Amino acid sequence: MENSNNNDLPIQENSNDGEKKRSRFSKKEEKSNEPPKDPTNLNFQDILEKELGIIKVYDYAINNALDLIFQPKLIEKYEQELIIPLIGGETEPETADGGRLFLREEFERIKVGEKVKTIINSAEEIAKKHGVKTHVNKQIGTFSIILMVISMASYFIIGTIFGQENSTTWSIPIFLLMCFGPQFLRSWLTKRFEKFKEAHNSEVFELQSENIQDVRVFIQDIIDDVRDRLISNNVALEKIQFVLFSDGYTNVSFVRNQGGTRGSPLRAVYQFEYPEGMSPSTSHQYGISGIPEDDENDLFIFLKNAKFDEEGRLYEFNQEIPVKSDYKLPEALLNASEFSTIDNPDLVIPEFSTFNKIKCECNHSIQLKSMKSSQSTLHDNFEFYLLIGKNCPKCGKNPYILLNSPGNESIPSGLKRIFGEN
Repeated sequence: MENSNNNDLPIQENSNDGEKKRSRFSKKEEKSNEPPKDPTNLNFQDILEKELGIIKVYDYAINNALDLIFQPKLIEKYEQELIIPLIGGETEPETADGGRLFLREEFERIKVGEKVKTIINSAEEIAKKHGVKTHVNKQIGTFSIILMVISMASYFIIGTIFGQENSTTWSIPIFLLMCFGPQFLRSWLTKRFEKFKEAHNSEVFELQSENIQDVRVFIQDIIDDVRDRLISNNVALEKIQFVLFSDGYTNVSFVRNQGGTRGSPLRAVYQFEYPEGMSPSTSHQYGISGIPEDDENDLFIFLKNAKFDEEGRLYEFNQEIPVKSDYKLPEALLNASEFSTIDNPDLVIPEFSTFNKIKCECNHSIQLKSMKSSQSTLHDNFEFYLLIGKNCPKCGKNPYILLNSPGNESIPSGLKRIFGEN
């Protein structure tokens, strides 16, 4: 993790190029009239890059907090570049799909940003307690400048006292000091800081174990979402490899180690594991539901604001058929859910086999085939129903109907687009 350099800063103009400068400024003004691009409007590759970036940054932060001390703008920079485009800031992104909305809810529920900063602040307090008040990079920069100033001053003083011709003997060691001094200083300070980290990293883990574990939960959520996206888009999981600085995460498998030299912490390269029963040669299914995905003929139907009687039987709902572009929300939910078949669906849907109140997009009544109880793995105690309809004899669509379960006290905000407000 490195600070960004100044390559993106504008090159300053010469003062005698007034016309060119005015011309360039006028072009910039013209461009500024264009509506700015929405940073949260991400395509599939952008989302993967942001999510893998967050995994790397947060896993590094909780395992190497002492590396990030006294650099408050660094984490803020990563949040601006990764977190906000992916899940939004004060408001949720209008273009966010179900997976991103899940992550937003988890980020807010766990208070991930606050806890990462708390972990780093704790590391700073530990460093101060042991006499470290600035980051090693700042120390290197400060001492290098002092060394160069002393060297230059010594050279001019010696030259003034002995004259240029008689100062050759003194100038050679001064130039050697100017050339090799900063390199030696960097090596010495880095070694000292590495020893300090090895000695006191355990203090950070001990004091912040609960916060670290909470951040790991969010990292696991992102790992699961990335895997689901890759499967949904028929990307071979073994093609994507990424770095982790600690083990213990699920749905990933170790590939190899890299790094481990001084100044470069040991990091492990991982790849995603296929869900049980799935391999590179098997066709994609929605989550572990056993339902094959057919992009061309699948039809999602939402039964919003579902109401149930005292015995838990459905008696009222508002049907909605989302547009194709909104399918990522139910797909993400299904990919992140566990399923069990309901053997007696008549207990929930009266006269299940002949129930005809749900209509296909062609307005033909859908004949129900089976029903599953579904548990979202990204939400605590949230259950919903998945109804699977028979292939529509009129238009050939494969209907999948989602509705709320009467046992839920509330609906997560990111899922109200599917289940309604109740």
